Amino acid sequence: MEFQIGPIRPPSEANSLLLRVTENCPWNKCKFCMLYKTKQFHTRTVEDIKKDIDAMAYYRDEIQKYNNNGKLNVSAIQKEFDKLSTSNEKECYYMVFHWITEGNCHSIFLQDANTLVLKTEWLTEIITYIRQKLPEIQRITSYGRADTLCRITQEQFYQLKSAGLDRIHSGFETGSDDVLQLIGKGTTQKQQIDGGKKAKKASIELSIYFMPGAGGKKYSEKNAIETANVINAVNPDFVRLRTFVVKSGSLMEDLVKSGEFAECSDIQKLLEIKMMLEHIQNCNGYLASDHIINLLQNVNGYLDKDLNNMIDYINSFLILPRKIQRKYQIARRMGFTGDWTMMDKLDIQHQYSIEQYEKNVPDGEQFESLLKQYMDFYI
Repeated sequence: MEFQIGPIRPPSEANSLLLRVTENCPWNKCKFCMLYKTKQFHTRTVEDIKKDIDAMAYYRDEIQKYNNNGKLNVSAIQKEFDKLSTSNEKECYYMVFHWITEGNCHSIFLQDANTLVLKTEWLTEIITYIRQKLPEIQRITSYGRADTLCRITQEQFYQLKSAGLDRIHSGFETGSDDVLQLIGKGTTQKQQIDGGKKAKKASIELSIYFMPGAGGKKYSEKNAIETANVINAVNPDFVRLRTFVVKSGSLMEDLVKSGEFAECSDIQKLLEIKMMLEHIQNCNGYLASDHIINLLQNVNGYLDKDLNNMIDYINSFLILPRKIQRKYQIARRMGFTGDWTMMDKLDIQHQYSIEQYEKNVPDGEQFESLLKQYMDFYI
């Protein structure tokens, strides 16, 4: 009993079941993304997807045999796990176990990059079957590109919501048409607004992604302000920050080498987030800095009641002496999850390394290159 597992999911779906509905990306032309570049897009048949759902339900039932009044017999489960003959079976079994124990059977995420490109009738049948076979699931979530969202009719959105689709993640990345064209996104601001509004009207939660720095130095202000304009027009339930980094080997790196793209500094990208927040009006969604790639992890809150607090928090970092900023930047890019007030929690060896880097690497290109060496691992 096996089911397919795709290569990616949002951090917020870490404890979800992963159901592969499509394989790879139907667009596959974004210049910053390398995940699917050597792979062809395919849709999977509804029959094959249902078999995967059956496999998930099978493993759930096998694991729940060892559930005694809400307490799992982990040693017995381990013995069953050890009997499995293939690594794929073990991966599937472990995912279901993790979903039960860490995810509380809460959610399932539909993979890969743009599941909503599937015919609405097929996707509705799949979602309905999930609800039948895994009735404990409280949230069904999918990726969906903005150009796909705008092509789905309002009635089709209602149909998907009625079947049980609860949330859509969409990589808007930026609200600027100039930046969208620059990074090869293949969508427009109008598509983002039209598609986002229809999803919201159907009461499907919308989670969008913003890439501070995606426009480089040339479009930095546009990237911030026009993204805020899209957020104001759509009022998504979540805005998730994904700081832009030019990945080594990507098509964006070619633009850097040709002089067509000048990457913003770490601090300039933070200033974009601040500028974007300063232009938010009449929104009540949640801003989440939920990825290690972001400089300040604690820029989180609701866009109505917490807006000023988030801006003040960013300002409190920006007014720090440059030496303290630099030390924190190095620590963060090494994977530190606290803020600058918690730097003393680092072990002595890491503190020594940070001190040496701060002392010996001058600001400017060399310092940004040091940070990028670490950030390359996160994307």
